[in-house]
Amino acid sequence: MNRAFSFSLVAILLVALLASFSCSDEKSDNGILMYGGAPSGLIIREKPSTDGVRKGIVPFGMQVEVLEQQEQNLTIQGKSGRWSRIRYQGTEGWVFGGFLLANAPAREADKAEDTSKAPTVTSLQMGDHACYVTLKFADGKEQDWPASFDICELPLLNKKVIYKTEKSSMAADSCEGDPECTETQEVEMITSMKAAQ
Repeated sequence: MNRAFSFSLVAILLVALLASFSCSDEKSDNGILMYGGAPSGLIIREKPSTDGVRKGIVPFGMQVEVLEQQEQNLTIQGKSGRWSRIRYQGTEGWVFGGFLLANAPAREADKAEDTSKAPTVTSLQMGDHACYVTLKFADGKEQDWPASFDICELPLLNKKVIYKTEKSSMAADSCEGDPECTETQEVEMITSMKAAQ
């Protein structure tokens, strides 16, 4: 009897484990459900192009309904994907699918962060290779950082911020602003930023 109980428990755990892997097959009535995967928000555009008018933004980890995808596979900011037409909170538009996630990202519990030493954003400049951010620290020193393009869209100028950096690919300096240049370089850049509480 003890062996039968153990077998039943293992079978139940196996079924629960298999059910947890089915998240990526989640579908709505009209499309597939996915999640925003750009750390500082995924821009919704009017047309499938980086030149498309911005209609909104999908915060990191928020669920979207993918209605269609274009055929052509592209690489933008080191991510490979297709332009995808989505619906998010009643807004329909196009996002770059390289920043969509099949499964909801794990969320960290909100942590009490020491913001007394948080730097202030003194400049946000859109450049050819990245968004360029100038941070001023409490000791008066300033640092210039490359950042993801979407950081320049955030209302953070003259605000204290908390940010994260990671190694990322961006257009090489040798490209000199040529949008068709395919050379890249690895740099430490700001990938997410939020106002300090």
